[in-house]
Amino acid sequence: MKSFSWLKCLSGRVTGRAARRPIRHASRLPCRLCLEALEDRSLPSFLAPVNYPVDPGPQAVATADFNGDGRLDLAVSNGPVGVLLGNGDGTFQAARNVIPTGISNATPGTLAVGDFNADGRLDLATANYGGEVIVALGNGDGTFAPARSLVVAPNSNALSVAVGDLNGDGKLDLAVGAEVPLGYPDYGPYLHVLLGNGDGTFAVPRTYALPQGVTNDRFPYSVQVGDLNGDGKLDVVTANFELGGATVSVLLGNGDGTLQPPTTFDTGPGPLSVAVADLNGDGKLDLATANYNSTTVSVLLNNGTGAFPTFQNFAAGANPASVAVADVNGDGRRDLITANYGSDNVSVLLGNGNGTFQVAQNSAAGSFPIAVAAGNFNGDLFPDLVVANERSNNVSVLINAAGVPAPLPALAITDVTVTEGNVGTASAVFTVSLSAASSQPVTINFTTANGTAIAGSDYQAASGTLTFAPGQLSQTSTVLVLGDRLPEPNETFVVNLSGATNATITDGQGVGTILDNEPRISISDVAMKEGKTGQTTLFTFTVTLSAAYDQAVTMSFRTVDGTAKTSDSDYTAKTGTLTFAPGETTKTITIVVNGDSKKEANETFYLDLFGNSSNSLFTKNRGVGTILNDD
Repeated sequence: MKSFSWLKCLSGRVTGRAARRPIRHASRLPCRLCLEALEDRSLPSFLAPVNYPVDPGPQAVATADFNGDGRLDLAVSNGPVGVLLGNGDGTFQAARNVIPTGISNATPGTLAVGDFNADGRLDLATANYGGEVIVALGNGDGTFAPARSLVVAPNSNALSVAVGDLNGDGKLDLAVGAEVPLGYPDYGPYLHVLLGNGDGTFAVPRTYALPQGVTNDRFPYSVQVGDLNGDGKLDVVTANFELGGATVSVLLGNGDGTLQPPTTFDTGPGPLSVAVADLNGDGKLDLATANYNSTTVSVLLNNGTGAFPTFQNFAAGANPASVAVADVNGDGRRDLITANYGSDNVSVLLGNGNGTFQVAQNSAAGSFPIAVAAGNFNGDLFPDLVVANERSNNVSVLINAAGVPAPLPALAITDVTVTEGNVGTASAVFTVSLSAASSQPVTINFTTANGTAIAGSDYQAASGTLTFAPGQLSQTSTVLVLGDRLPEPNETFVVNLSGATNATITDGQGVGTILDNEPRISISDVAMKEGKTGQTTLFTFTVTLSAAYDQAVTMSFRTVDGTAKTSDSDYTAKTGTLTFAPGETTKTITIVVNGDSKKEANETFYLDLFGNSSNSLFTKNRGVGTILNDD
């Protein structure tokens, strides 16, 4: 069997000696499920996952500093074993294979890290379905020496591996979970202990039979090491996956590399992964299992003797395949993290410090997440997550948002339009706003700049600093606009923001528009029939001010020939002056048009306004009179 995953094996999608019966998802199986109410405390939050290709589908992931630069790296088993060196900022270099596929050409399962030859450089061990453990000694630069194969037992599949000094000689040993498939006389689950020689080699395995499951098809897919009974000697625990069972086995250590017979304790259905940690703060190591045949993680609290008489289930995602322990939110309490194979996400269950856990908070991962590990990848003291995604052929790195500085609030300034007035000043009030309240003071500098409006004649230059107290969302800056009686176009100036502290600037320029309030003068057009010979028609032109004014507005007017001419007696010429008293907005001028009986085209003449007073401005100063021929 080459690069098939062990979960595919479980699903019966491969043939051969590693094939398994299909997993029946046990969502309907009875279990003790506990849902804790959320407290008023920080919930876990992660940035969007960043994915790194590792083809073919990865099966396990581990974190360690493989090149000695003080930055965590990633090791991923994906047929071969690949290493992704960390950059220290939460990103990683491309994967490069450092260990080839197992010598038996079988798929690797779990990974373990340790310094097996005591040279100060981290080494790797993988459990392979071909019944072997592959050991590769590290060169200290992220590369590894050629791998060596350790066969644990004939006809077996090595499923999991853990590292610890099981005989107290200061040399790291290996604990390997394995199984001999049905069809062989010695079929069943086993634990193998390989004592280390301190030079990267290991003694012949010592084998311990694990209890057969209720279906005679039990697999120790996860193995961990820890001092479970507090006697200073390392013990071993295995998660025993089976279709109809739900157990872990504990083998207490004698301190010389031998183990006592296994004791089995109940868990939720189908435990596929086990983690060892003090989950209730009593100084005793407890267990947590990811229960693949359910949507739960089980917590087994230690009674101090290495026994776990009861368990409690807490809801996670669908088909959790892996469980890890870390203090995700930095409150000093251990939290649980699961990779959920059936729901393509990871769950974080915050610990209450007493062995109970909060409702799971889920974050997206890749397709079919099969393993999860925690580590501080960006140096901010908060643990981040890495997830091996079997189906999408990558690992997802999720950076813990608790250690990522909250984005600074953004500053923006409004535009303002103000009417200038005739005397004195008018206030142009610019509002500067924060996009969100800040917990610390925010300052921003402002200064005016000319546009078509000129400082000193149209407005008063201004500059200064605005300070936002914590929680304050807006401040104002006032620019005084100078009134006058000069008719002129609308003008603009700007207020520029600069030098923000504890905030960013998204809109740093406010435009001030000065509306000139001197009246604008316009005249209408008129079109009427001329009438018959001997008749006259009055053409009444309306002259309009745009707004009432507090002073008199004057102008002159005169008629001007077009195609209609006074010399042909088409209309009567007229000149004069027009005065708008304060408050008036309309006036009329009447021109006499003479009728005739000629058949001719329509004719036009003009009524022009000119010589207006200095407090006004023309917008339309020519009125067109159109004489419509009616013969």
